[in-house]
Amino acid sequence: MKIRVDSVEYRCWHELGHATVCLHLGGGVDFIELLDGDVRGYARARCVVLPEIERRVACGGFAAEFYLLSKDYAERGHGDNRDISQIVFHNATHDRQDFWGREPGSSYEFSAEEDTEFMHHAIGPDGLRGVIPIFNRYFPQMQQLVRELGEAGRVEGKRVREVLRVGASR
Repeated sequence: MKIRVDSVEYRCWHELGHATVCLHLGGGVDFIELLDGDVRGYARARCVVLPEIERRVACGGFAAEFYLLSKDYAERGHGDNRDISQIVFHNATHDRQDFWGREPGSSYEFSAEEDTEFMHHAIGPDGLRGVIPIFNRYFPQMQQLVRELGEAGRVEGKRVREVLRVGASR
């Protein structure tokens, strides 16, 4: 499996990262959808977040992208010479705003210390902690939901819960 960075499928993974973390930690998901007519392929997850899990859910998209890269599932497109870490941090700009409690539209500048804390919260200092264990648990189900989202353009929260089987014994 190879996914091109910044493709629609890659964006689906990002949003599914938020939804999976949210459900696993006891929150809810109303839906995940591709934004209609958005040529960039943006997607969004509407999560119902409890205050005690808000910061971890904010990290979910970044962590999902990191997960794909660390498992060698994601790659840059031909001729794309951008630094991969800059792509992932750029894609998580709004997530970092949520993590730090900044208002939408506020400065997009984050200090190196803030980015390090955000990253460690998401994936741990070794890339194996944070919310990464959640993805290890649900990865096959996440693959199915990414396919469904890509085909239908929207997956309702009920379907996300059904496929992920959050709380079901293994």
